[in-house]
Amino acid sequence: MKLIAGSSNLPLAQKIAEKLNLPLVETDSSEFANGERRVWIKEQLAGEDVVIIQSFSAPVDEHIMEFLLLADATERLGARSIHAVIPWLGYSLQDKVFVPGEPIAAKVIANLVSTAHIDRVYLLDLHNSSTPGFFSIPSAHLSAMQLFIADIQTRFAGKELVVASPDFGGLKRARQFASSLGTDLVNIDKTRDLCTGEVTAVGLQGEVRGKVALLFDDVIVSGSTVVETSELLKQQGATETHFFATHGPLVESAIEKLSASSIDNIIVTNSIQHQRLPQNCTEIDISPVLISALQEWL
Repeated sequence: MKLIAGSSNLPLAQKIAEKLNLPLVETDSSEFANGERRVWIKEQLAGEDVVIIQSFSAPVDEHIMEFLLLADATERLGARSIHAVIPWLGYSLQDKVFVPGEPIAAKVIANLVSTAHIDRVYLLDLHNSSTPGFFSIPSAHLSAMQLFIADIQTRFAGKELVVASPDFGGLKRARQFASSLGTDLVNIDKTRDLCTGEVTAVGLQGEVRGKVALLFDDVIVSGSTVVETSELLKQQGATETHFFATHGPLVESAIEKLSASSIDNIIVTNSIQHQRLPQNCTEIDISPVLISALQEWL
């Protein structure tokens, strides 16, 4: 097996390489004066099973283009198979049409990956569990849930817990989370502005008084949902609030917003390389989940 790291999340790729006891293939990625991306794979890959690791994180379009060029170069070098590990799938939140005239951007990206000589793609906690169906190649939809559960069982042993679903869309995910922990589940009622996407928490179904409230979601972007949900839960008597999210493509304003919020701890994985995180945020390594999936096929 050969490992190629794109430039979006080199620390995660290095963790995977270290745990597999494999070096990363030497590559070069640069930009021509006219703004076009150039990649160069400096090793022979003929007959090899190759894994390309790239998060489609900001700058999203640049990292997608780099991935496509790496895939093409790998195929031209004669690789036997090409597997793509995409810990964070940029555009995956645009998985449906809200108003006429919008594209299904997640499907556009899936089509690009599916036609890039990739044999199998590994995806992680997508916003919509139907999104892997957009790909016309075999896909593995992985989850950080078991990592979070192990962390919770260690940190909150003996405490009375309750799982809260941040919205109706996350109810199935929250129900599975609560079942794995053996805890009760409460649901938060929300409204969403279909034009702006702004979400407002308006009510709670269930009892949280005197309990540690846990939330599991796929992603935190602006932080508004996290802040509003924590405030509502504490108003209803929760003693602590802890928000587990696989992905943290945090916009700049979210870091200050979350740092100043009432939430006790935010836990994200390193599916995206973070230059800075809120002061009440902890990062968990997702590489064991990705490695386990790769070892099943390679």
